[in-house]
Amino acid sequence: MINKRPLPIELLTFADSANAKGQLAAERANGLPARAFLTAPQDEALCMLGAKRRGARQGYLCSVEVPGPDRRQPVCPHFGFCGGCAYQHLSYDAQLRLKTEPLEKKLLNVCPEVEILPAQPAPSPWYYRSKVEFSFIGERLGFNIRGLFQKLTDVRECFIGPPANKEVLRIVRSWQKRYAFPGWDPKSNSGFLRYLVIRHSFAGNEFLVSVITTTPAGFSADDPASPMHELAEELMRAGAAGVIHALNDSVSPTADSQRDILLAGRESIVEKVNDLELSLGWKSFFQSNPPAYALMLRQAAEFVGAQENVLDLYCGVGSIGLSLPGSITGVEIVGQAVEHARLNAQKLGRQAEFHCGSSEDWPNLNSYGLLVLDPPRSGCSPKLIKRLPAEGPRQILYISCNPPRFFEEYEGLREFYRLEKARIYDFFPHTPHAEMMTLLSRKN
Repeated sequence: MINKRPLPIELLTFADSANAKGQLAAERANGLPARAFLTAPQDEALCMLGAKRRGARQGYLCSVEVPGPDRRQPVCPHFGFCGGCAYQHLSYDAQLRLKTEPLEKKLLNVCPEVEILPAQPAPSPWYYRSKVEFSFIGERLGFNIRGLFQKLTDVRECFIGPPANKEVLRIVRSWQKRYAFPGWDPKSNSGFLRYLVIRHSFAGNEFLVSVITTTPAGFSADDPASPMHELAEELMRAGAAGVIHALNDSVSPTADSQRDILLAGRESIVEKVNDLELSLGWKSFFQSNPPAYALMLRQAAEFVGAQENVLDLYCGVGSIGLSLPGSITGVEIVGQAVEHARLNAQKLGRQAEFHCGSSEDWPNLNSYGLLVLDPPRSGCSPKLIKRLPAEGPRQILYISCNPPRFFEEYEGLREFYRLEKARIYDFFPHTPHAEMMTLLSRKN
């Protein structure tokens, strides 16, 4: 048997900078870099040093010898194991500084003339997420352990999730144990229970619950006497506005479905953002922090001014386009979201058309005065970005939940579009993620 050399332990002092994952940087005694999770600016901490990754040794926190001034006691008992939060041990001011200052520097580096408004803090750092997806693996229900995508932290309450999540988790966990239903096994792609999705409306203080499973073998999914209906009744007594049984037999690890069965209540809830009343289903794409989103939409209207003809690609339920003046054409690939977008426009009495289809293939981009882009984390389709230099309109309002991806895409546009304005928003307290809104204008 070969004895492995023990990993070295060093005392490190951590700087006021972090990477996109939330790891803070430190310089070792030999001058080489290291990074570690769960550390704070100016912490002096003993860290075990692992392998070198992307130019720096991976540090594992052993103990904090001298805490930095920004260190705080985490609220959540799962913090450190759960992969959801990275910054609960930091003051909120420090969190905001770590995630926004690097983006502001990058903006100025890309375009020194850009007007950057002050970063916008989140209205509340707790229970702010309007939608949360818990996973089942075996007998556990919760979130992935940091860095381990086939193991879960068994979560009893999420302090950034919807307010109802603690009671919903208790009910579903008890129901699963009662029937001994197996959770998903990612190694064999087998099991019954896959995901639990809770969507909350801040305006109406109501929530939907969707339980995603494979097609049941021991009972009919439509049987009103099935265990699923029993669970729905318990959740409705706990205050749910609606409960959906979503069937997903795909091996893809996504909280999606091929068929939905409404077990009880309604299939949608209403969220209000500024003057917009928006109908949302459990699958509808919508910003996860509606109070923060409301602030962004007000700023978006100020950024773009009066508009006559707006094209809103990746439009979701139409919230961005409908918050702007002028006629709206929206394009979205998720059919349920398009249906809700049409309902939202009808309720507002707005001149709007919403189409279910691929944003990258929408024709006649230059026939619009403003293009709104709010793509998923993967960014816009490369095909769409390649079309913009020749076909893009006079202005582009780009809202990015993945700013590094935006900067990559802008490299292909900077010869043709100028960065006019930008503002960074904290939609996700206690995580390293930030949202960025930019206004681009044609150079000629």
